[in-house]
Amino acid sequence: MDENKTYSMRSARLWKLFLSTLYISSFTFGGGLSIIAQMQQYYGDRRKEITSQELMDLTSVAKSLPGTMIANVAMLYGYRAGGLAGGFAAVFGMILPPMVVIVIISYCYAAFRSNPWVSAAMSGMQAAVVPIIFSAAINLVHGSMPYPPCVVLMALSVAAYLFTSINPIVLVIVG
Repeated sequence: MDENKTYSMRSARLWKLFLSTLYISSFTFGGGLSIIAQMQQYYGDRRKEITSQELMDLTSVAKSLPGTMIANVAMLYGYRAGGLAGGFAAVFGMILPPMVVIVIISYCYAAFRSNPWVSAAMSGMQAAVVPIIFSAAINLVHGSMPYPPCVVLMALSVAAYLFTSINPIVLVIVG
């Protein structure tokens, strides 16, 4: 009896993880950083399941892995929330909406390419994405630099990158 209850609870948690990433992916435009901002708002601010620092750490690790950054973030977050099955549930929820949209657009490409309404809608979405990405960047900066020495190190690294010929790999290693 307890096994069935445990299995039922785990299934419900995986289903909830899949649906939440499906929701985030379905209603977020602008790519990886916009989705990270939505994940921060949903999982961090609303549900208190992850801190800004933890999400920043997941994002940093995800960027260093092969593949798309957002699928990697989804896998890492899902794994954190529900083990390997949670990772797969989060990834499938995250990739399903864009995959469906791409299949539909590919199938109807000729009609979409010349439609002025679709073109206008895409331009409007581009304008809306800029503040979302800017907000995500500000939140990530606040979470990644909790101490004043971090801000100084960042400023020195940016200056060294912009005004010297130091290899960026050296800057990462020194940082």
